[in-house]
Amino acid sequence: MREDKKDDTKKSPLRINLNRLIVVAAVLLLLKLFTYTVQEFLPVLALVMHQIFSALFPFIIAFILAFLVEPLVAKLTKTFNLKRVYASIIVLTLVILSLVLLLIFLGSRLYRELAELATSMPAMYEKTVTLIAEKSLVFQKYIELNPEIKNAINSSTQELLSTLQTIIKTGSMGLLSFLGALPGFMIVIVVATVATLIISFSFPLVKEWFFQRIKGKHNAKTRIVASNLGSALVGFLRAMTILVSVTAIVSTIGLILIGNKYALTLGILAGLLDLLPIIGPSLIFIPWTVVLLFTGELALALKVLIIYLVVTVIRVALEPKVMSQNIGIHPLPTLISIYVGLKLLGAAGLILGPALVVIYEAVRKAGMFKENN
Repeated sequence: MREDKKDDTKKSPLRINLNRLIVVAAVLLLLKLFTYTVQEFLPVLALVMHQIFSALFPFIIAFILAFLVEPLVAKLTKTFNLKRVYASIIVLTLVILSLVLLLIFLGSRLYRELAELATSMPAMYEKTVTLIAEKSLVFQKYIELNPEIKNAINSSTQELLSTLQTIIKTGSMGLLSFLGALPGFMIVIVVATVATLIISFSFPLVKEWFFQRIKGKHNAKTRIVASNLGSALVGFLRAMTILVSVTAIVSTIGLILIGNKYALTLGILAGLLDLLPIIGPSLIFIPWTVVLLFTGELALALKVLIIYLVVTVIRVALEPKVMSQNIGIHPLPTLISIYVGLKLLGAAGLILGPALVVIYEAVRKAGMFKENN
């Protein structure tokens, strides 16, 4: 017995060292796998996922559109006792015609403004450059500055001019890229429209097939959660449409009142930029105001700044109320979720904050949480 114990004590250091060697080898292997995953696998996976998403993009759009028009199709079917096929065709035709008429109405004005803006852009750029250079010379002439400050001002002026030139060049290249992508974009629209019709024809069957995959007691609760989330999604899209439209309309009206020739173009651009969290229309109005102040047009700069402030105040005042009315939660939790999301997650938190509140409410209303009476 003592000899066996001695053998165990002799072997134990060897076993310990072997175990340590195995742990070190496992750690090294995990590090190698992690490095390979980051450097080799993830870029390839991202490329493959991008290609898959591009291939499925028309059908993803089709599912979303079919989901959005489903309430109209169902209401038309019940009200006029129409077959679902005819109701789907009527609704989608009306939606497409409305979009086409809106694009024609806005497109004609946008085309004129953009054409005029494209022809006058070089002259506007040269005028801005000349004014900035003149103001810099006047500033340096009447105020004695040391060489370091002069160099800093010259450097800042050159950076501003190069930034303006880069923005103009990038915008031109982006417009050309958009025009070049129009044929492929039209194909996506056609495929998405046809797929939307096909999905809308059998939307209840598709929905029922999905719920049949969930068995047992969770089926009813899943239906409630899906219904609440669907209503919240439609409400969120409706709320964003309202807020973007309000921003575009207020901006356009303000620019028309100050006599701007490109009011519609800039107003629509301000509305689209409203989709960008935090930045929004300030990407137009703030640089515009700074340039006007620097070129000595104080009255116009004040008018542009007032338009921006009015747009911002209206947007901030309307957002909690519009969101709460459309996604079904009280304005106070909506405001809290927006602010906390912004503080914790940055720009993405403006969307993720209310989204988490909506998901929580949908799950709670479905009875997923056990309540203690």
